[in-house]
Parts: sequence; structure tokens; C-alpha cells
Amino acid sequence: MLALRGRRRRVSPGMTVAAIRRTKGKTMWLVSPVTNALIAVLLLAGLPFLGYVIFHKWRHKRRFVEIARRAGLQGSGARYVLISAAVALLVVGVLLLWHPPIAPFVQAGSPQRDFAGLGMGIPAIVMALLYGVVQTGFVEELVFRGLIAGSLARRLPLVWANLLQAAIFLLPHLLILKTMPELWVLLPLIFLLALIMGWVRIKSGSIIGSWLVHAALNVTMCLTVAVRTVV
Repeated sequence: MLALRGRRRRVSPGMTVAAIRRTKGKTMWLVSPVTNALIAVLLLAGLPFLGYVIFHKWRHKRRFVEIARRAGLQGSGARYVLISAAVALLVVGVLLLWHPPIAPFVQAGSPQRDFAGLGMGIPAIVMALLYGVVQTGFVEELVFRGLIAGSLARRLPLVWANLLQAAIFLLPHLLILKTMPELWVLLPLIFLLALIMGWVRIKSGSIIGSWLVHAALNVTMCLTVAVRTVV
């Protein structure tokens, strides 16, 4: 009885290199958003958090777990997660119904410019998640709500701590007046959302709720630009 042997396809080195190059070309779009997200986490969030940890270790002899909790890096009660989810859905709904002029979001200096013309595809969704959830959502919530709002809430009455953290959060967003002056109306809305997110963070002791709202807003805005700029 003869054994039947399948014919093996011979793969040349040239074919392998070509396949690798094609795969690499298809994923090159991912390099920049991943790099930007990592840099933001390590530098903009990591360095302030490291300083916070060193201070509490040196001054108060606290354990890392306790320090992380004080920074809002802990679980949240279901009540505050549900409140945050409701606010996030409301924000997304408003953004979907509101049709602001798209030109300011695609001009030089706008963080949403990279999404212009992408449409609702995998690259746009992945880039929006990296930008909205990690690069801006997590980083800004850890710094402004986790470190700043948390520290203020332990020293001031809730109302004053919340107002002050919202005002501090608004400061870097005043750049809108320079890059997108026609969208100045966003500033009061940003301040209002900062008050809501600050209240949730202070009452729950966690940044999870405010992170959810922040991420939902930024991801939706990025995808809106991606869809509305498709020719």
C-alpha cells in the first residue's frame, strides 16, 4: 500500500519578506496613537503619581495600596457607576444630536484632526479608544480628579473643593479660545461636566465614574469627526 504524501508548498524568502511588509504596512497607523497614549500615561500621569507616591511614602509612611486609593485608583459603588453611566449616555446623546461646525475640529492644533476622513472603521474606533479612554480620559482623570480633587476634598468642604478642582480643570481647556474661538460655548459645558465628575469622584472615592464620562465624551467627539468628514 502506497503512502500518499501531500506536496508541500515551498515558500521563498522573498515571499516571506513581502508578506511581512504588507502586514507591517497595514498596522503602521497604530504606531502613532499607541505611542502617544503611552507617553501621556508615563509622563503626564505617571510622573505626578510617582511624586504623589514618594511624598506619601516619605511624609506619612503610607503603603502603596493606601496611596493608590487616595488617588482614586479603586473600585466605585454601583450607585455612582450608574449615575456616571447615565451622564455619559446623556453626553453622547447631546453630541450626536448637536451638529457643531466641523472646520474647527480639523484645523491645525485640533486633537481631532487625525480623525478627519477616516469614517467608522476599525482604525478610527481603535484610535478613538486610545485617545479618549487612555491618552486623555485616564490621564486627565487621574491628575485632575484623582490627585487634585482628592487632595482638595480632604482639606476643604465638598462644595469649595469641587468648585476649585473644576476651575483648575478648565484652565488648560481655555486653549479652545486660541485654537477654536468659535466654540467658546463649550467652556461653560466643560466646567459643568467637571463639577459633575468632581462630585462623583469625591463622593465615591474613585475615578472610575468620572473616567467613564470623560472617555465617552472624547471617543464620541473623535468618531463624530471621523464620520462627518468622509467625502
